[in-house]
Amino acid sequence: FAVCTPYLQVLLKCQGFQKDDIGLILGFFAAMAVIAPPIWGYLVDRTGRPRLILGLAVLGAAPTFLLFGLTKAVWVAAAIAVLFGFFYCSLVPLTNGITFRYLKARSGDYGRIRVGGSAGFICTVLALEWAGISKDSPGKMILGAMLVAGIIHLTSVFFLPDADGGTTRKAKGPEAHHAPNLRALLNRPFLCFTFAALLGRMSMMAYYSFFTLFLTERFGMDSPGILWVIGPISEIPVIFFSRRIMARIGARNLFALGLLGCAVRLLGFAGASYIWMLVPLQLLHSLTFGAFHTASVTYVSKCVPRELQGTAQTTFAALTAGVGGIAGSVLGGRIAHHYGFPTLYLSAGLFAAVALVILLVAVPAMETE
Repeated sequence: FAVCTPYLQVLLKCQGFQKDDIGLILGFFAAMAVIAPPIWGYLVDRTGRPRLILGLAVLGAAPTFLLFGLTKAVWVAAAIAVLFGFFYCSLVPLTNGITFRYLKARSGDYGRIRVGGSAGFICTVLALEWAGISKDSPGKMILGAMLVAGIIHLTSVFFLPDADGGTTRKAKGPEAHHAPNLRALLNRPFLCFTFAALLGRMSMMAYYSFFTLFLTERFGMDSPGILWVIGPISEIPVIFFSRRIMARIGARNLFALGLLGCAVRLLGFAGASYIWMLVPLQLLHSLTFGAFHTASVTYVSKCVPRELQGTAQTTFAALTAGVGGIAGSVLGGRIAHHYGFPTLYLSAGLFAAVALVILLVAVPAMETE
């Protein structure tokens, strides 16, 4: 993710695509976040082989990413984005599903596990910036970096413990082989929370899809990865102590802080006149990702039974990262192209504020322990 999130937009620009084209391509990519995660999640809950399914998704992600370096045609790139997204968009929700299945079999702290992702993002971006990836105008270094990251990721899958605390392969009877009851997802907490998260994700696509271009075009920054790194550094304390925080204020209220951070951060981007003004706003990543992510996956895990964790996490990702990602990328690309980045971030900040109101009005609080 430290290669794709900051640098896919740069790679597409190196291939000659304009901002509205990039938004369209990323919209097709995000469309697979609607379709792919529920398919992969269903396979996990159906087969009881979460590591195998995750390994297959990892195996397909990096090679399809390399295809972006072979085309300068918008619709070919869109087709590649669909193929790449089919594998890539499921990686985080599949990993979350494995983690929560494991934690429900053996008690543990999700936040302390998740800081590994933050550390990986920080180290990778710093290494790539040191190697000069932002100045690689043909984009070849971006392609090579994804290949190396994919190999490391695939290797790591073999070291994962059984998701059920050592019981996965011993599972027998109906629970191991019967299809999960998808109707268990049709409950008010899950549906209302998912809708609020969808709007929040839609707003944050202005950051995830266009922040690098914002830095290079508006401020002329040569190494945008440096500002990207500030975010993951700030998120580590919130993620690490997220279990204690939620024990005090609840998952819903921590998520509300995440949405509040989204609104303040994006509106701040809209009004920033100098690049130094972005530094304190990047520290809000502690809320816009740290609080947003840990609270959302925790809240979702409490809405459904243990045997439905894979399906719940991937369905949630499909509806939020998928639908929200499509709308945020496509609309964001058009707004940025026709009206500029300040208007893009202003509108995105207002969407986050609406999501916060919906969350507080419609979503019930739930116990986190």
